[in-house]
Amino acid sequence: MRRWIRLLAAVAVMAGASAPGTAAGAAPDRAAASAAVEAPATYYTQADDPTRVELPVTINAGSGANVRGAVLTVDASRVRGLVRLQAKRVCTEGAGYVFTCRLTSSQGEFRLRDLVVLGADKKAAPGTHGTVFFRLATAGGQRAEARTEMTAGSPELWGRKLAFHDAPAGKPLKIRGGVLNHGPFTASGFRVTVSALTDTHLRHSYSNCRYSETGGSRAYCVFDTPLEPGRAYLFDAPFILEGESELTRGTAVLTVFAPGQDAGPYFDEAVYTIPGEGPALGLTPTEPTGFAHLADLIPVETDQHIDVQAVAGSLDGRPGDTVELTVGVRNAGPGRIDARYVRYEITPPDGTTLIPPDKPSPDPDEDEGSYWSCSPWKAGAAHYSCDGGNLPPGKAVTQVLRFRIDSAYAGTGKVTAVLRNGYASHDSRPGNNTAEITVAGAEAGLGGRFGWAGVAAAGFAAVAVLVAGVAYRRRRAAR
Repeated sequence: MRRWIRLLAAVAVMAGASAPGTAAGAAPDRAAASAAVEAPATYYTQADDPTRVELPVTINAGSGANVRGAVLTVDASRVRGLVRLQAKRVCTEGAGYVFTCRLTSSQGEFRLRDLVVLGADKKAAPGTHGTVFFRLATAGGQRAEARTEMTAGSPELWGRKLAFHDAPAGKPLKIRGGVLNHGPFTASGFRVTVSALTDTHLRHSYSNCRYSETGGSRAYCVFDTPLEPGRAYLFDAPFILEGESELTRGTAVLTVFAPGQDAGPYFDEAVYTIPGEGPALGLTPTEPTGFAHLADLIPVETDQHIDVQAVAGSLDGRPGDTVELTVGVRNAGPGRIDARYVRYEITPPDGTTLIPPDKPSPDPDEDEGSYWSCSPWKAGAAHYSCDGGNLPPGKAVTQVLRFRIDSAYAGTGKVTAVLRNGYASHDSRPGNNTAEITVAGAEAGLGGRFGWAGVAAAGFAAVAVLVAGVAYRRRRAAR
């Protein structure tokens, strides 16, 4: 379960049957003339990390009808003691581990969400299995049946370890993954999901895959090749991501799993509505090396560069004045940088005080106040650390802050852009990561804007005038 939460992907899917070495993934016929029940042919259950997963069953009332008044009977008597099921809402548990679901939806097609798989029974031996029977009776008198082979426990499928370094920016990226069964028993098949990097696009290349462009470019592929323990395959062709010229760094996700493995609440097979083109994606046997548990994340580093610049300026005022100044960071491109990789630090000039805005009122009817993205949230700190933001080429992330000039002899402060996790290697001009905060006119409290040297010169001039005057008076007295 922890694996799938980490990836924010989810899987509890349908499996068919085909010859070894082939793949099948055609969407079911949604315009069936008669009622139908769609259920996975094989379903594995988590053993060591139980979860709450909706059993993936879909009821189709047939052309022109809806499921209201239909009754679905689920006979799970043969998996009692192997798999733990729980009924809720429209489903109830009866005697002998038989469940009854009374449907009230006005939809013609209905995804059952009220029969939940809690996982394998703790006393069940891994690999033991039984058949669950589904029997549908519609209000119009139609009948339909389906069955699922449910297994206590699940194969442990590993993905291929992949990473890309210095990939050409803007060029297609080819990801050729694979699968290894590292578990104790055979998987009847497996599934693959691929999520492209931000602002990149997956080619819709394979007939055994379906694709989605909702919430990012993604693929979902079905393989019915049995996968014995220790057996490994490579895909015989790559998934191709169309490049984004601004991309500097990102992460693709390629997940492999057996039918029925839990992948959390975020996977929805129904969103993969775009059919793939061309031949089916096939499998090539390979040695069981180069695979790993939790190998789903694929880091991608391109040869694109950025130019992150600190934003600062001059505080123009006299002692006692409070002066506003825009500070932050900007990116001159040509690549982009994500928020998690950039922040900036503010060092106020000596002799000044940075005054943060007031904290927001808990009263929802009051104004939220000025923007503030730094810490600590107090005046007079020697240093402040501030959040950056997503920086595509040409964008700046700034805020207007207030500085009080406390002294006539203020020094020089700075704003420094900080690039994290090795991102500095992408910066083509690191020299402009720092910008000075200067104070102009702070000495005006002494009567002018000419600085300490001017003050000293004025002092010497005054002394000279005074000495000359004394000498003149002495000469007059001596006459």
